[in-house]
Amino acid sequence: MLTVLLSLAALCGSQATPAASPAPQSVTALTVSPAAPLVEFDLRRLKGQLVRELAWSPDQTELYLQTYDANRDASIKTRYHYLIPVAGGAPAAVDAPPGWAVAYHQWKSAQASPADAGWKIDVSTERKVQSATSLPMGGDLARGGSVDPTGGISVETVTAAAAQSGNVSIYSMRLSGQVVGEWTNHPIVPGLTFGWAPGQSALIAFADLDGALRIMDRTGGTVRVDQSRDVTLPSWSPDGSRLAYLQKTGRSTFAVIVATVTR
Repeated sequence: MLTVLLSLAALCGSQATPAASPAPQSVTALTVSPAAPLVEFDLRRLKGQLVRELAWSPDQTELYLQTYDANRDASIKTRYHYLIPVAGGAPAAVDAPPGWAVAYHQWKSAQASPADAGWKIDVSTERKVQSATSLPMGGDLARGGSVDPTGGISVETVTAAAAQSGNVSIYSMRLSGQVVGEWTNHPIVPGLTFGWAPGQSALIAFADLDGALRIMDRTGGTVRVDQSRDVTLPSWSPDGSRLAYLQKTGRSTFAVIVATVTR
């Protein structure tokens, strides 16, 4: 059986955020306009079989992308680092994540909202006996997995783990009654399926269980971003005016989408 380790502390990052943005927003006042793909990349041509982090530079001219290879127990074997120009261009390899990417990921993937420490993601664990054939297949990226090894834990790995004992562990993240991430026999990856908005806007972007991108406000209201699918790593720009995310386009390919958010 696959051994799954879950640490609530892993979800809790620093609450330091960029300069303050507007007061709490309502999703009903937002217009989200995705642009054409900034760039499309193929993991077979980069190092790393899985994607893990996407971050904005403070001046909003670059995106940091982290990929990685995993061990058999789903822990990280090797990380790889890339910078993507927001003006357009292919990912360029770098030796280490910039300091700004580390700081960004801490507040982006924290358990609580930067705007309100009381607005906090609840993590739950459900263990049950379930046949491998009944494991969920829909919305795989939103569930923290994928039908192939390029977007998360593979169905083959989940099936093998379930077949050994029949025990299935499902880890869920919920916020205001909405599921913002779900993993089967795999540790939660903070920020893979969600991203807090910066400052005091009290918004969160997340991939729902169908893989569509949604934005939620403090009341629990949500809006779906049209034409979004197989979304992962939603990441707000430091001023909250743009939202970047990866959209799976093929077995090993992702498009980097940047949407404009108007209020």
